[in-house]
Amino acid sequence: MPLHMAQSICVAWLLLLAVIVLSDMTNGGVHGPIEGYNSLDELTTMPAGLATMPTAAYTHPKWMEPYFDPSTPRNVTALMGKSAYLSCRVRNLANKTVSWIRHRDIHILTVGSYTYTSDQRFQATHHQDTDDWTLQIKWAQKRDAGMYECQISTQPVRSYFVRLNVVVPTATILGGPDLHVDKGSTINLTCTVKFSPEPPAYIFWYHHEEVINYDSSRGGVSVITEKGDVTTSFLLIQNADLADSGKYSCAPSNADVASVRVHVLNGEHPEAMQTGSSGCQYNWLTIVMLLGLVLGYSQRQQQHCATLATWGTRSRDVTLAASESDIRGTTTSSAAAAATAAAKRATTGGGLEASTAVSRSSSSNSRQACHAHALAYAQAKRCCHR
Repeated sequence: MPLHMAQSICVAWLLLLAVIVLSDMTNGGVHGPIEGYNSLDELTTMPAGLATMPTAAYTHPKWMEPYFDPSTPRNVTALMGKSAYLSCRVRNLANKTVSWIRHRDIHILTVGSYTYTSDQRFQATHHQDTDDWTLQIKWAQKRDAGMYECQISTQPVRSYFVRLNVVVPTATILGGPDLHVDKGSTINLTCTVKFSPEPPAYIFWYHHEEVINYDSSRGGVSVITEKGDVTTSFLLIQNADLADSGKYSCAPSNADVASVRVHVLNGEHPEAMQTGSSGCQYNWLTIVMLLGLVLGYSQRQQQHCATLATWGTRSRDVTLAASESDIRGTTTSSAAAAATAAAKRATTGGGLEASTAVSRSSSSNSRQACHAHALAYAQAKRCCHR
């Protein structure tokens, strides 16, 4: 081998050895990257035993254990009879499991993708792309509303709470249950659908349980529907006729049927043209007539009491006259004559019972006349106290 080639090889080995030595001096004899230190000066402050140990990359505990994505909705509203979906987004799950628990009875519904309840309406699905663990409740009912817990099997366990609201959409026709319109005017029925998480897909109108045909030969029938948080449907029937009377129903796709009864009037009872019932005016008339009858009866009772009081006073006068005649020793015929005259005056006043009692008293002594007076006066008192 020539001398210059041998020298070249020696120089190459020396350069390689110098690179290795410099590399070891830069890392302080530790193989691999050193995290958390800015210079070799900081490393020299460590104990000699620790300086020779390799260090691993530092990871924050939050990224080492599972945690919930706080952007997941905590309130879910579902339509009764439809499926409800409760989502729980878990990051960095690793080998842990996710469970769904119903708080109403602390019942475990699902663990992972397995269902742990006899109610087959509950099912959990996992979407790996989004790390979502979704609890599906099929055919949601009112009793399903409440708090649900998404739980991670850490120590201690971590929980995320989701509230389910189950709503029942309701349909209402304004102006019901009865609507009165005049013949030849326009029937305007307004149906509103409330408490629906989404607008109804359709709204059908019925007349006499038959779907209204907007393209019928009658013409003048139209429907306007405005969808939103509260969906409103307007049914317009122009030039109302008597045949347009009857029951009208509004049937949304996601709510119960609402009905109203329309009365088309042909000039009768114009005061009933307003929306709603018109029978209140006749009820007031009946009340006034009843009050008049009560007042008239009360006046007649007062007149009857006054008449009986007059009978009692006259019979008393007759009794006193008879008694005085008896005391003075007058003859029985004179007392009878005076009693008969008083009885005639009482009869003229209309007191048949009093005159009869007085007539009998005139044919007896003063004690019997006093008894007849007492009977007449007691009758008058009983009547006036009624």
